[in-house]
Amino acid sequence: MAEKIAETVARNGIALHPKYYGAKLEPGMKLPGDTRLFRDIKLCEVPQWIMKRNFTPLGMWFWVKRLKWGWQSKYLHVRAPKGHYYAQLAVCASIAFYLSEYIDGGIKHERHRKYH
Repeated sequence: MAEKIAETVARNGIALHPKYYGAKLEPGMKLPGDTRLFRDIKLCEVPQWIMKRNFTPLGMWFWVKRLKWGWQSKYLHVRAPKGHYYAQLAVCASIAFYLSEYIDGGIKHERHRKYH
């Protein structure tokens, strides 16, 4: 059963859960089978866990999609966003603004000036 679901995911990126009669799984949901988190495995099981991961470009794309979906479901798609969402948004925006100014030369050219 888990192999059939894995083939479906590998083929078209959408898994169909047999329990829900073909309902599409969201990217952040866990698939049935051995999908344990890294924190749930023992030290001796680490090599087997790493070998079961999909390190192809498509697998990395699905990993990024699941990461984005998890962040959105935790912080963005909530009923009433609390302060941590706005704080995280402000910090990310300020870091992006600083990097854009530094890369464009706005801050970099002024750091060695004697007078301002």
